[in-house]
Amino acid sequence: MTESPELVTYRLEATVPGAPEDSTALAAYLTLNDPDRRNALSDALLDQLSALLGRAASDSRVRVVVLTSSHPRIFSSGGNLDAFADDRATIAKYVGLARFPTLFRTLTDIDKPVVCAANGDVLAGALGIALACDLIIAKASIRLGCPEINIGAFPFMISALIFRATGRLVANELMMTGRLISAAEAAAAGLVNKVVPDAEFDDALRQWVADIAAKSPLLLGMGKRALAATRDLPLESALDYLQAQLALAFTTEDLAEGVLAFKEKRSPRWRNA
Repeated sequence: MTESPELVTYRLEATVPGAPEDSTALAAYLTLNDPDRRNALSDALLDQLSALLGRAASDSRVRVVVLTSSHPRIFSSGGNLDAFADDRATIAKYVGLARFPTLFRTLTDIDKPVVCAANGDVLAGALGIALACDLIIAKASIRLGCPEINIGAFPFMISALIFRATGRLVANELMMTGRLISAAEAAAAGLVNKVVPDAEFDDALRQWVADIAAKSPLLLGMGKRALAATRDLPLESALDYLQAQLALAFTTEDLAEGVLAFKEKRSPRWRNA
């Protein structure tokens, strides 16, 4: 039996330089690794990515999850075009497409911050993956966009994520023209958090990861779940839910430790409790 190729690699890295390998503040780097096909989002790649996200989610040492690419210029070219026009039955294609919303939900449900490190062009379905992450840091040289319409398709599923990240007119332009935009344009439209000169990208990414990993894992997880739960709620319902979450936060040891550390002018020692 032939082993499946490693289309996504998994690596743990200490978030503080020089920290021991058994550190309890690690980052999990998940790297799309099918460069010959420009990291096309095949069923096999998506299955491996979902499995490794589950691995990172279940590892208590992991504080931050990072998605990136091994390709020198492409984060991912998006969906597997060969599968778009093959002769499989429509119902088989429909079932296979479930991998995308499942992955988007997984990225939202993980109670750890997920950073998309866009070190190459983010195209088509890959833009949906990036927008399902919590934060996006991008090289200045990359492009982002939805070129599906140029080949007679449409970015149906990722449209829900695009509309939640930017204004309607910007979203329509991306999807209806197929035009690729620069990282700077994407940042101005609210589609990217931070744009970094290419030469500074790796250092900036690790600094970002270290900053996030230094926060309370418990409160970050509670906060991420609260953001997801209230995103589409009416204001009154959202305020009621968030009031309850804040009250719950008051019962945690980490909040008490954070306040004490601030008063004592020292770094907090999170108990994750």
